Amino acid sequence: MRPIHFAFAAAMALASGQAAAQAYDPVARGGELYRSACASCHGVDGKGGGPVARYLETKPSDLTTMTRRNNGTFPFYRAFQVIDGREEVAQHGPRDMLIWGNMLRFEAGDQYGSLMRETYVRGRIYELVSYLDSIQQR
Repeated sequence: MRPIHFAFAAAMALASGQAAAQAYDPVARGGELYRSACASCHGVDGKGGGPVARYLETKPSDLTTMTRRNNGTFPFYRAFQVIDGREEVAQHGPRDMLIWGNMLRFEAGDQYGSLMRETYVRGRIYELVSYLDSIQQR
């Protein structure tokens, strides 16, 4: 696990009330979030053929080929920014995807102060991006 990723994992383990960081599995938690928030458009397999895809003007991308499309390196930070969506990223073009950062901030609710709420949002996006990294066709 990369050092920065371990820091996120440890923070999320503590934030979620788990006793030990070793019990925390960001890929599994990211997979749960993916299935509930992303699969309807991108498909359970991540290839872009979810049940809602046929109704969208822009076809959802194949999320299993992100590494291949990025010259063999998984674009972790770029994926994080796109999913978060709260800041406009000019090189990504028009904002066709939902802004999950706002949805996750709402999910965190008011039980956290603003710093912990932001940590929660970033941790959940980290989990989702970790899951996306795990489904790459290498």
